[in-house]
Amino acid sequence: MLLLKRANELLEQGKLREAEFMFKAVLKENNKIGPALFGLGRICMRLEDYDSAIYYLKRACEHLPKMLDPLFALADAFMAVGSSVDAKTVLEYTLSVAKHNAQAHYKLGLFYLDHGFIENAERTFEAGLACPPSAVTAFMLHELSQISATNKLEAHIEKLHTLLTEYDNKRLKIVVYYSLARCNHRLQDHTQAFDYFRLANELQLSLCEFKTADMRSFFDELKEQCSEAFFSQPNDKVKATFTPTFIVGLPRTGSTLLEQMLVQHSNIGSMGESTVISDKIVPYLQMRNEAPFPQCLHTLNTSMLDHCRSLYVDEIKKHRVGEEVVINKLPANFQNIGLIQKIFPDARIIHLTRSFNANAWSVYSNHFAENEPYFCSLTEYKQYADFQEEMMAHFKRYLPRNIYTLSYEDLLDETPKELNKLLNFLYQKFEPECLEFYKSKRPVSTLSKAQVRRPLDQGPRSNWHVYEKEMMAMLDAEQTNLTTP
Repeated sequence: MLLLKRANELLEQGKLREAEFMFKAVLKENNKIGPALFGLGRICMRLEDYDSAIYYLKRACEHLPKMLDPLFALADAFMAVGSSVDAKTVLEYTLSVAKHNAQAHYKLGLFYLDHGFIENAERTFEAGLACPPSAVTAFMLHELSQISATNKLEAHIEKLHTLLTEYDNKRLKIVVYYSLARCNHRLQDHTQAFDYFRLANELQLSLCEFKTADMRSFFDELKEQCSEAFFSQPNDKVKATFTPTFIVGLPRTGSTLLEQMLVQHSNIGSMGESTVISDKIVPYLQMRNEAPFPQCLHTLNTSMLDHCRSLYVDEIKKHRVGEEVVINKLPANFQNIGLIQKIFPDARIIHLTRSFNANAWSVYSNHFAENEPYFCSLTEYKQYADFQEEMMAHFKRYLPRNIYTLSYEDLLDETPKELNKLLNFLYQKFEPECLEFYKSKRPVSTLSKAQVRRPLDQGPRSNWHVYEKEMMAMLDAEQTNLTTP
């Protein structure tokens, strides 16, 4: 099957059209070749043609009954079209035929966790620990370190120490260190917890390929492009059929909590942390203007902006969001506010803020998959926070009516009042269901997925206090290293 082998090679190289042609050539000879059907399903997933992906992946599962990857892919396709029930059916079936496979336990446990079935998730992860150890064992323990009862944490710590001796992969060690830190934090051994948080962050920082200071020129260029002249140019006279709404700010400032509150409203939907602007709209403008971002913003004519709107609306349709207000909660969209305002002049921007120390600790003590320096260094994060504050001040100067600032602390202290004010900004009336956000089984896949299943509490405001001495010492030492020639 040389043709099939070549098709898979092309798929791995990202040459989707060529791979598609070859997979279809294989199927023309025999339409029951499972690997070819799986290949076409993977291509459709990459192209975000989820209905076609479901068709091919279903057939692949039929003809590859002993393979789990097509089943996992089919579950992902069902999730992409909002069919959680079908995804659950597939994952539960997968576990029933692969009871000794840790990956099957992890995938189903993560589904339960994302949908708020915490007890089901815990049971599934714990059953997965009985499977032969593999890389995914570390990830199951990472989830359990946050949701297990405290009387089970010592056993998790023992398993995590075993993993440290068995695996030398740096990425896995990072996950294990974060898990050990979380277990010790919950057992109130804060000295040991901080040591593990430090090990996790230092190891991840060593994998980063740039420094936050390297972004200085980007933000300077962004301010130069999105200048007074940029905003004084007449906007296209367009009125969207929905209210484009963007929750922006620093990570771990409460965007998932706020989104979960807002989507309980009958007129508000969300496309989650959609990267459509950076992944599709910006590349289009870079191609059209033959310039990188943000220089490609120099020329934005009506035809370009119309195409950008179409790309964004297509993304909303893929997420099957039909409500009057459509949220995009990607925090890093603060960089795109100038572009957003040109595409949607009436866009609503919600800027979330949070006390720096509490926010910085929340970032430092959580595992972000991306190896970016501001996720794993307090000093690097302070630099990033300063850049973000600078950019928001710049945009607020020109768009004071489009940007609403809300602090995480105010949201916790006076939830009904703050929600009512915010809903007025979104042209909506308050609905009491917004206060019962924790009862929702809507899928949440961010780091806050377990937190938003509980009523509000003040813990996130004060967790950093027990580490204040260590945090301040680390900030002082890292700052000294940055400024020492």
